[in-house]
Amino acid sequence: MRTPWFNGWGFNLPRGQSLLDKWNLIPEGIDILMTHGPPLGFRDWVPKELQRVGCVELLNTVQRRVRPKLHVFGGIHEGYGIMTDGYTTYINASTCTVSFQPTNPPIIFDLPTPQGS
Repeated sequence: MRTPWFNGWGFNLPRGQSLLDKWNLIPEGIDILMTHGPPLGFRDWVPKELQRVGCVELLNTVQRRVRPKLHVFGGIHEGYGIMTDGYTTYINASTCTVSFQPTNPPIIFDLPTPQGS
């Protein structure tokens, strides 16, 4: 899955319909969603750029349609950490710092076993 443009890095699509078409391929009813980049407003702040760089189309896809329990990503190294919107937990699990040093510790999480398993 490609993610939005950011500083000329690879695997990018322009924001808008072409990107939304890709996000629309994400099936509903999943518990864990993994993408390269974050949705807008969740662990996406880049201090050097003084802006949020997450994808609004991805945010709408996650919050309005897919609604996973966990959304894991790591493309914005500065955003390492965990947030929630009250339903979905967003985990920026980037192992690297902004200077590409692999020093961020792993983030470990548990999911309850589904009923009937």
